Amino acid sequence: MEPTQVRPANPQHSDTLPHTSENYRTATIRTPEIRVEKYGNWEIEYEFTPAAGDHGNLLVVFSSVGSKYGFGAALSGVQCNVLRIRDRFDGGPSYYVARAMDFSVSDAVEELITHYREKLGLARETVVLAGSSKGGSAAIFYALKYGYRHIVASTPQYFIGSYSQGHGVLGEWVLGEGQPQENVDRLDSVLPELLAETTDLDRNIYLFSSTKDYQYEEHVVHFLPALRKYSNFNFFMVESPALVKHAEVTRQGLSVILSVIYALTEGTVPRFGEVQVGSNEVDGAAAGEHLAELRARDTAAGVLTAAQLTPERATLSGHAFLPGVSAEQGEEAGARETKQLVLVRDDQAWVADAETVPVDQLYLKYFDTHFASYKDGGFTCEARELLDALPDGVYDVFARVTSENEDIDRRVPLVAYRPLDRRAASAGREVVLRGDAKSVRVIKRDLTAAGPGGSVFALKRFAMEGPRLRVYGVLFLPGRNADRATHSTYYLTLRGADSTHTVALKAVKREDKVRPHMAPGDFGSYSFGYFTSVDKEGVDLSDVPPGTYTAQIAMSTGGGLFTHQAGELEVRENRAASVARRISGRNERISTRARLRRGLRRRLWRS
Repeated sequence: MEPTQVRPANPQHSDTLPHTSENYRTATIRTPEIRVEKYGNWEIEYEFTPAAGDHGNLLVVFSSVGSKYGFGAALSGVQCNVLRIRDRFDGGPSYYVARAMDFSVSDAVEELITHYREKLGLARETVVLAGSSKGGSAAIFYALKYGYRHIVASTPQYFIGSYSQGHGVLGEWVLGEGQPQENVDRLDSVLPELLAETTDLDRNIYLFSSTKDYQYEEHVVHFLPALRKYSNFNFFMVESPALVKHAEVTRQGLSVILSVIYALTEGTVPRFGEVQVGSNEVDGAAAGEHLAELRARDTAAGVLTAAQLTPERATLSGHAFLPGVSAEQGEEAGARETKQLVLVRDDQAWVADAETVPVDQLYLKYFDTHFASYKDGGFTCEARELLDALPDGVYDVFARVTSENEDIDRRVPLVAYRPLDRRAASAGREVVLRGDAKSVRVIKRDLTAAGPGGSVFALKRFAMEGPRLRVYGVLFLPGRNADRATHSTYYLTLRGADSTHTVALKAVKREDKVRPHMAPGDFGSYSFGYFTSVDKEGVDLSDVPPGTYTAQIAMSTGGGLFTHQAGELEVRENRAASVARRISGRNERISTRARLRRGLRRRLWRS
């Protein structure tokens, strides 16, 4: 075997190599792509995901009211080609049928579906139409009008004109200005006429509804006489004590809906007939006993779901309640619960009252064997005053829930559904709120007390221009990527004899400015390691009292805080006459590359 020929000492010019070709692996990654293209008279926004491997069918999905693309992330496991069409035409919805009574919308959508079907080389029989609520009506409409065989429709509306009239934004967009009754009647007749006129009954239809959905009586029952004539009609009645609202039918029946979609998109046609999914049967005695035991257990819910943190405001909100139901008081006991946020450091606690607020559908998130509504299970707390009063330090955050009439007083660690990180600073101090699935913590610290650590700092501009301070430069931590605008939070702090002022700066992408400050061999990504003022005109000092101030630049990232001296600032009564004096080189880490360049210049000068 001949040895491999390696020629490292004499590299050839890259122009002698073949041109750069597409990497086949990159080209075949199954990535959803959102596009806006014109079909017929309309621009249509849609998302297309190509099939994974040998799964050649096409699933077309129509969205429900309030959703951008139908079924959200639930379709991630579908392996065939997926075309999800957004109901947005000229800025508003159309029910996929008519936009201000212009029925050309449906022909445009059909043109889009046909384009992809033909592009993929698929027969019409391999297309599956699916949707819930408004999207379910669209699936039935397109199947009947354009000859598709496979329909999965959850909680569809039968009288789409009446449903649109006065229903949020649907009315004006679908029915036209003033929503005239003649337009309502015309749209109400669309589906009944199609069902009456269609003679091809060889279709596979899967309809989902629930007797607990008010739309079952108003809409779904009107479909049944006509749909029961089709060769493979399947009706799923979804039942559960936890079903309260229309949208919950699809959520509750989602496993069965997905199983039908998986089967159809793989070329398998299931036959169920008319079946019930779940049950409404409740053992009252067992439910009462279980919920009473749950109430007596030493536990409570404390979940932070949202936090707004600025120098002016700190609002925390989430879920806090006692689970279960009092055997003596029933579900109404929950309405008398009081809530607090408790911040603990060492053996001291700081407490803020929280307001009880209603939260929709908590019974779905916290369903435990038996139904309990938890309708007043939310909280909101205005905590700015509390945070301002805290001494510097690290605090564990707890939720405290009390029910005086039940003699219950419980404190649990506050947690967050998703990782949360909020930061804000004022008067030289930063407050950091961090949370995850195990805990929530508040950190309060002095921005001016930290040092530079191992961070790289280079001040490019520090000067007054009229009443504004122009300040920008480089600040990043080697080894910690600064590859997005949210990688760190930057602050400018002005500390004077009588007052301290802090304003937020912002990170911008300036790779050309950052690269010269990177050490040789450091291949980290620091393109956003450049700070500047939020206002492109500079930091407005109109509210800063006259005086002499020391200026510092701080970078807050992860658990670290890195602070550098920037200069001194003399703010005068006439703001336009204020003076900024830059501190050059102090506390600045100069990269090895910069030192080498300076050393080379010195040697050349001496020679």
